Amino acid sequence: KASKKRRSSGRALSATRLAVELPVMDDSDEGTIEMATATLGDAARDATVVFGSASAVEAAREGSGVEYECVGIDEPWTPAMASERKGVIALVGVSADGVEAAARKCRAGEGRPVVCVNVEWEHDGDGGLAHAMSRQKAGIDDQPMTEVEAFANSFVVVYSFLPLSIQANMFGSTLEGAVFKCVRGGAPAGTPWRILVKEKGAFAQVGAMQRRPQQTDLEAALYNSIAAKSPVNEAVGKASGFFRGLMNKDK
Repeated sequence: KASKKRRSSGRALSATRLAVELPVMDDSDEGTIEMATATLGDAARDATVVFGSASAVEAAREGSGVEYECVGIDEPWTPAMASERKGVIALVGVSADGVEAAARKCRAGEGRPVVCVNVEWEHDGDGGLAHAMSRQKAGIDDQPMTEVEAFANSFVVVYSFLPLSIQANMFGSTLEGAVFKCVRGGAPAGTPWRILVKEKGAFAQVGAMQRRPQQTDLEAALYNSIAAKSPVNEAVGKASGFFRGLMNKDK
């Protein structure tokens, strides 16, 4: 009997508020512009990029090869101005202090899809589900959320690669790792967050979660990875096997 294959229409990726989280090697204005351009790809022509940095806006406007509209997070942008283009609104490098201004920009461009790229406010990346559950747990789910709070938590992460390192003092080593998520189709919630550790120059998965891993989750996964390879644990495992063998012989 042939097994059924899961078919994906990809329609879930048409969500209007998506998030991309990339490691930053170059945080200059030129690097920020290049990151925005590369992220948008073919969608750049009719897009609007809202930069968190005023100098990045100026550099993008003066540079060559930039097809998208450039707007500063603190610049006025009315619905009439927003309607001049119909493509994606990209929020790039917007700070936590700029979330209210970002919400205003997206309200002006109501109906246009939005993608945030390396924004600095914290969110769970699941469109607000975890935030709603935390409000329920705190007993405040009957109180309405502010517009800014709802906006900040409305984004769904479709790509994230966040390098990390942890000092494992008890094992005398520092471990290099990363949190990774990449949605290729179907519902974004069905794609897990993967916890990776670099071993011999390549990343290996040591854990996976349906929600964004918290610091305690990362520490547990990384410490478990170190412990599993510890010579002490290997010796303990061999010793316990030896004693089990003796006990079985006695019987």
